[in-house]
This record gives sequence, C-alpha cells and structure tokens, in this order.
Amino acid sequence: MIDICFVGNSSIDHIITKNGKFKTFGGSALYTSFSCRYSSENRVAIISNVNDKLKKELEKNKIEIIGNVSPLVEFKINEIDGTCVAEKYYDSNISITENLNINHLHVSFRKGVNIDNILENPKIKYNILSIDVMLHSVKEYIPYIIKYLEKIDILFCNMEEYSLIKDIVQKIPIKIITNEDKPVIVIKENENLIFKPRKANKIISTTGAGDTFIGGFLSDYVNNKNIHSAVIQGIYNSSVAIKKVGYLNSEDLLLKFDVKERRLPNNIIVIGNSCAGKTTFIEFLKQYFTVFTDIDDLEPLLEVFMMDDVSTDENEEMFKKVDAKIKFMHDIYNEYLSDFDNINHYSKKSKNGKGHDIVRPILWDLILENAITGLHQQNNIIQFSRGLDSVYEKEVGKDIYGRSIKLILNKLPNPTNSIIINLTSDLDVRKKRNADRFARGGHFVSEETMEQVYGQDIFVYNDVHDNCGYIDVDGMLYPVVTIINNDFLTPIELKKFLLYNLNRVIEYYNSFKEE
Repeated sequence: MIDICFVGNSSIDHIITKNGKFKTFGGSALYTSFSCRYSSENRVAIISNVNDKLKKELEKNKIEIIGNVSPLVEFKINEIDGTCVAEKYYDSNISITENLNINHLHVSFRKGVNIDNILENPKIKYNILSIDVMLHSVKEYIPYIIKYLEKIDILFCNMEEYSLIKDIVQKIPIKIITNEDKPVIVIKENENLIFKPRKANKIISTTGAGDTFIGGFLSDYVNNKNIHSAVIQGIYNSSVAIKKVGYLNSEDLLLKFDVKERRLPNNIIVIGNSCAGKTTFIEFLKQYFTVFTDIDDLEPLLEVFMMDDVSTDENEEMFKKVDAKIKFMHDIYNEYLSDFDNINHYSKKSKNGKGHDIVRPILWDLILENAITGLHQQNNIIQFSRGLDSVYEKEVGKDIYGRSIKLILNKLPNPTNSIIINLTSDLDVRKKRNADRFARGGHFVSEETMEQVYGQDIFVYNDVHDNCGYIDVDGMLYPVVTIINNDFLTPIELKKFLLYNLNRVIEYYNSFKEE
C-alpha cells in the first residue's frame, strides 16, 4: 500500500524575488512530496507528469512516480507583484494502468489536474482524502469542491482562499488554514485550534511554502492522526522552505521546535456602547482570523429607520418600493403595510434632524433576532449595543445585556465555545467619535440617545482580575474580557493596542476553558 500519494503539477519555475531571479523545479506535487519524504519514512508517491531529469531526481529520493515522461509546464512567478503566468503549457492526461491502493490521497484542486480522472477512477482506492485550493483558480474549482464535498476529509487553504469558500466547506471535518506569519487555524468538529508560527528572520522565497506545509503536516498525520504534532511539522517544514528556493532536501530539516496550541472561540460576542470601538476591533480581528461570519444588528436597525422615515410621509406607493431594499426586517415592513394609515412607529427622527430616537424599545430584541435568524456557520462574531431605557426595563427587566446574550446563545451552533468582549469608552470620547463618523459619511446617533441611553456602561459581570471575568447564563459560565478604549491613537499605536488586546482575549479564553 502507498502510505501517501500527492496529485498535482510538476513544473519548471522562473521565480522573481527581492533576492534575485531563480530557476528551479516546482509545482504542488514536488513541494508536497519532497516535504513529506524528508519528514517521514512513509512510502510516498506522486501522480504527475515529469521530464527525464526530474524523474531521476524523484527516483533517487525514493518518491514513486505515476505519470508520463513529457515536457513540463513552465511558470513565471513574480513574488514582488504576486503574479503567476504559464509561459509554456502542456496539457496531457495521465493514464492509470495499474490498481492503486492508497492510504491517504491528497489532490491539488487547480489547473492542470484532472480531478474527475482521479476521484472517479475505479483503479484508485483510498482511505482518506485531502485537498488544497489555489487563490488564482479557487472560484473556478468551487463546482468540484461541491461535487466531491462528501468525500473530502481535510481541506488545506490560506485565509484569503478560505474567505471565498467558507460558506460551502462547512461539512468538511477538518480545515487547515494558513495565513503567512499569522497563526495557523485548525477548524475541526466543534472547536478551533490556533498555532502561532515562529517569526522568520530571513525570507528568500515564499513560493511553495503552502505546499511544503501540507507535505510536512501529512507526513506526520498519516501515521498517528495527531493534529498538534502534524501542524508543528507543517509549520517547521514551511519555515525552513522560505529560507531557500525550491523544494526541500535531506540537508534542510535538521532542528526541531515545538509550538503552543491554543483554542480559538467559535463565537465572539462583542458588546459596548455606541462608538466604543466594536467595529474597529472586529475588523482588526478578522485580519488575523477570517474564519468568522460577522453579524451586526446595526444593519437591521438602519432598515427600520429607513421604513420609519419613508412611512412618516404617508405615501403608501413610495413605501412599497422600500421592500426591495430590505434584507432583515420584513416582519416590520409587513406590519406597517397591513395598516398603513395607523402605523405604530418603532423610531422617529431626533429633534435636531440628526439621527433617530427609539420610541418602541422592544425594537432592540427584534433587530437582534432578525440579525441572527438562519445562523448556521460554525464561527461567528456578533456585535450589538444596549443602553438605559426605562420603558424597555419595565417590560423585560433590568438585565438587558443578559437577556440579549441569552437570546444569541440559544441560536448559536456551538454556544459553549463562546466569549464576550466588552468595549468601554468615556462618553465624551464616544461623542467625538460619533461626530467624526458622521463627518465621514457614517450614521449618526442622536445627542439625546448618546447621553440618555448610552451615557454609561450597563453591562454587569463577575470581574475576577484585570478586567476579565465571567457571566452565568442558565448555569453555564461564559468568559468576559473588558477592553478600555479611551485614547485617540495613531495607526501604529492602534495596531499595537488591538494586537495586545486580541492576545489578551485568546489567552484568557484558553485559561478559562482549562479551569
């Protein structure tokens, strides 16, 4: 039995880097197989076309070849501007003439690989299937991912690729996501794991680093199915690969190191008063972890404001045209239309014409419920604000945040793997941010609402230490981290501030789960 077989391209690469121009053998089949070969004693094979010189190199390194001897595709890869162009292209199918019994089959879903010829070939039998995708062609291969979704056990991709396909790959059991010098994310079952790579002191070439990671990962995983040690081997191999041009050889892999495994929450609930910095923090977080679907109750709230503004003019025909612009709040649209002459509005424009005031506080529940309706993703960020409102408190009680958080947790796919991030800022700071946002074309929260509703932080939790603690929801404890965001920072200072607090969140989440 072949322990692991890599299906992909073999090529001659002309690589342009900041360190010069290089010519080398390349392609996904080579980078993965050589990385795997020098991390293990497994029986390794490739399904790929090769030329005579490359055939001898593979045989010398005990990598079995299933394919034709033919001219190789030649690529011009410019790492400076991020382009990859085929200069010479040869499209020849690979004939599988013998029965292949493979433990782990890995297929690169990219141009030049006849995927149907591999995965529907009766001569190829395998136990485990993994695939990878390539940014330049990932959209083109979405139909193949959908077609073979039920067969795929592991997906390898980078953050940018994952953001394009995350809606369709939820059912794949294990997803391994790399992100340059940022943490590697493993999404499996109902949890996320993150592994922070070692900082590279010197980078010669990044071409093939992702494929080298895959080869290193699978060289370990095929033997023991241990995610932790497999990711570490992948990180190690790719960290060595970027210090040279071309595929790994026997002299490259000498030193070993360990990487600390951390959990990443499946759900991050970000709360805080208006203009406390929720969106800024979330946008920064998603630069590191694009695995999350972002849910904001602002969009449904703005839909209600729009309906109230249009319906106030008492023009029913004009109001009917609003329907095409509504994504969330169709229930309120239908409520208004059913008795248009006697609408009980949820909001009204503020006295000075800037912003809106809520006149029916139950709207806070309605917009949140509609924002999270149909939630099915494994990883989510939900952001919302709550403030003081005597009418609302009289109707539902004083624990306004607790009520809303419970509503969300009851809708989430993995509620136990959640953390609450509480952003706070002084009122005068938030007022200035409100004015700045409006000046840049954003929405405006009325002065009356800022002072009377959002004047103070009303979120209550059990503070354990250093603005970290927990809340109790129906007997289940959920971690809470408060971020005090009072300063106006330069872009460099802001990045340091956000990264520091993102690390705080991850470290506290992990210590809380361990305890």
